[in-house]
Amino acid sequence: MSDLSLDKLLQKAENKLQDVHEIVQEKAYELIGQSYKESIFVSITEGFRSIEHQHKLYSQGRTTPGSIVTNAKGGYSYHNYGLAFDIALLDNDGRVDWTIDRRWNKAGEIGKRIGLEWGGDWTSLKDYPHFQYTFGLSLSELRSGKGPKKQAPKASSMLIKYGDRGNHVQLIQRMLIHLGYSLFGGADGIFGSSTFKAVKAFQQALYLQVDGIVGPKTLEKLYNNFNKTMF
Repeated sequence: MSDLSLDKLLQKAENKLQDVHEIVQEKAYELIGQSYKESIFVSITEGFRSIEHQHKLYSQGRTTPGSIVTNAKGGYSYHNYGLAFDIALLDNDGRVDWTIDRRWNKAGEIGKRIGLEWGGDWTSLKDYPHFQYTFGLSLSELRSGKGPKKQAPKASSMLIKYGDRGNHVQLIQRMLIHLGYSLFGGADGIFGSSTFKAVKAFQQALYLQVDGIVGPKTLEKLYNNFNKTMF
């Protein structure tokens, strides 16, 4: 039986989302996590797509063999700007299941709830696997060179939680390990179940709210305790 753990699904997604905008990445990870709670196993199949590849897909069923799979020419898809991703749903054995059923509709609902646009709502050519986050930008604006503004999150409002990944997670993991908390996989930059348990144990020891989320108070205590051990 295939490994359908949440950690495994998130790790697989990371490879597909490397060239996708970081905010869209976060929403993809959140979609995977929220769907997993509903026993819906989401696998990311594609993120960024080059304009050349988009041209080839558009040709399929028109000037090359195969069925039509897209109405978007190169430069006319949000994939081409790292603002979209596609998914597949897996059955309990980890095999891709393209049967359009309540699971797809539920995944679409979850995606929309976290701010994504879902291709399953489209009328001209329904695209159930497709999700996008446009930042309010039109494709013509993107083609002209306009892009989303990068906004650094404020430290006071930053919440680092299960499913997150990156350098900020790795830093937290290193501090936890230094403070004596055991992490399976070490400081790998992935906020999985092992990191979640360690954060909760740290919060309990410091009489903080025990929720497994690294907010401002938990982060401050982590830094303070880490710094104390360095001198």
